Amino acid sequence: MNPFIAITVFFSLMIPSLFLSYGNYTTAKEHIIDDVNQALAQTILYKQSDRITADTLKVYRSKLKIDQLKKTSYLAMCTEETSNVSFCSDTMTYKCGEERLHVRAYPNCSKAAVFSMSEQTVPGMLFIASILWGMFSMFYLNHKKSIYPSLQSDNQSIVFGDIVFSDSRSLFYNGNHEEIHFTPMQYAFMKILITSECKKVPINEICKKLWPGKDNSKETLYTLVRRLKPVVESNSNVRIISDKGGYYSLKIEN
Repeated sequence: MNPFIAITVFFSLMIPSLFLSYGNYTTAKEHIIDDVNQALAQTILYKQSDRITADTLKVYRSKLKIDQLKKTSYLAMCTEETSNVSFCSDTMTYKCGEERLHVRAYPNCSKAAVFSMSEQTVPGMLFIASILWGMFSMFYLNHKKSIYPSLQSDNQSIVFGDIVFSDSRSLFYNGNHEEIHFTPMQYAFMKILITSECKKVPINEICKKLWPGKDNSKETLYTLVRRLKPVVESNSNVRIISDKGGYYSLKIEN
């Protein structure tokens, strides 16, 4: 797994979870304001007084639809001026005798309480998935790094282009530190080429090493190479070249 892919997937899960969470939190605040507005309007229609009493507050709370607000929300007489507290109802006006009075309702709940009233199931699932993916990616990449042969310490490693062959591990790796999976015959062929001094070996010599004692094995070799080329080319910048002089060689393409 490429680290870039791991990071991309992590943020593809994390960012939507944060946006959805904030959007649902904002929606919950709007629903709370709508609820205190409708409860306050019904209270004013039901009972108008020049002061707020326990009975007034009882009527108001009975009109609230959100149960969590019934314990915290309260009413307050006010002026026509805009409230310094943004999280409150609209200012509602009514006439009591000759006097015009103004009143507001305050939800009086914390951000944590608003968050608990918002729908966070989907954002929460995405957030948990992003955290689990991040933990898995860190473990996987660290584990892969720990098993990847160190070129400084492993004297039996051969690097050609972005292919690394570890003779001590009998494995090939690509530039992303991932194992290249070859069949046993493909592995044997690649080992012959990459361990040769010039990365170039005569076809007859390859046939003798792969199929000792077998005559006319060139067609079998051609079939092997034809199937092997896409595997090598999809995992590296190395190409298998057939030379006119009867050789197979490895070539690095920029």
